[in-house]
Amino acid sequence: MTQPPRRPFFAVSLVLSAMLLSSAALAAVTDEEILQDPKNPQQIVTNGLGVQGQRYSPLDILNVDNVKELRPVWAFSFGGEKQRGQQAQPLIKDGVMYMTGSYSRVFAVDARTGKKLWQYDARLPDDIRPCCDVINRGVALYGDLVFFGTLDAKLVALNKDTGKVVWSKKVADHKEGYSISAAPMIVNGKLITGVAGGEFGVVGKIQAYDPKNGELLWMRPTVEGHMGYVYKDGKAIENGISGGEAGKTWPGDLWKTGGAAPWLGGYYDPETNLLLFGTGNPAPWNSHLRPGDNLYSSSRLALNPDDGTIKWHFQSTPHDGWDFDGVNELISFNYKEGGKEIKAAATADRNGFFYVLDRTNGKFIRGFPFVDKIT
Repeated sequence: MTQPPRRPFFAVSLVLSAMLLSSAALAAVTDEEILQDPKNPQQIVTNGLGVQGQRYSPLDILNVDNVKELRPVWAFSFGGEKQRGQQAQPLIKDGVMYMTGSYSRVFAVDARTGKKLWQYDARLPDDIRPCCDVINRGVALYGDLVFFGTLDAKLVALNKDTGKVVWSKKVADHKEGYSISAAPMIVNGKLITGVAGGEFGVVGKIQAYDPKNGELLWMRPTVEGHMGYVYKDGKAIENGISGGEAGKTWPGDLWKTGGAAPWLGGYYDPETNLLLFGTGNPAPWNSHLRPGDNLYSSSRLALNPDDGTIKWHFQSTPHDGWDFDGVNELISFNYKEGGKEIKAAATADRNGFFYVLDRTNGKFIRGFPFVDKIT
């Protein structure tokens, strides 16, 4: 028995679907899309749903009245023995969800069906030194590339449609204790990442790369006394020490291995053109060995995204001896007080206090405990 011919409408639908898919595959993530991300509910192209990390969506199809009706449509497993901690926020572009899994893996999934489109597994050495589980906190999207950091301290750029490696760069030496757990971000056309490893006596740092080829653009240490650099034509140009003299708030030579790793990553405020990063605990653990404030550990830093210079700092826990870190998100926002608009940034710290700062200069506005008991 012969089958009847397909209806012309069905054939046209297939052609239109193919055209949409091909155009989607060619669509690139632009600087404007990144800055306008919070206003576009059709996609999520930044970690934190916007460069300021406010995580607010104007999506109105879901609200307080119907949220109780949400039901699972599909599930996706990160699979097997590598299924460990999961801390990544997915990004979505043209109906494709990009997310990372433990052990430095990246997945592209059809957001409508949960079908895996591709998977990338980093080839990690046996001697990686992750402090606190083998997690990854997500990707960045820009152009036709997907970027993420690995547990052996590399930045990797993948083609967003195929998962093939476009370039891979070593950010730091994993044998010294470095790794990358943070989601990188794109600011003013630069790919920016922090590093992890403060428990192993590394020097924390924030670095910017050319997203097209992985060329290092600038490097800023986050421990007082270390020199920052801007790179031009492959040559390093000194860009000043990180805001203070060597050993000023550290005894002896401990500033050389002071920790302060920005392991959670950061956000960006377009109004002031500042990167807002937090830094982790100082090293060594024994605080009695390092009298002083131990800058810039357990602090919030504001940096110029063009060259990495530190514009201001606020240390939430001087001389941190409790592993409070200071990496928790510093979220920028504006509010009115006394008829005046205040450019602020706020953060809930692990020391139990909530801080509100003037984000133009880092000055303290107010702070208050947000837990019942501070020990």
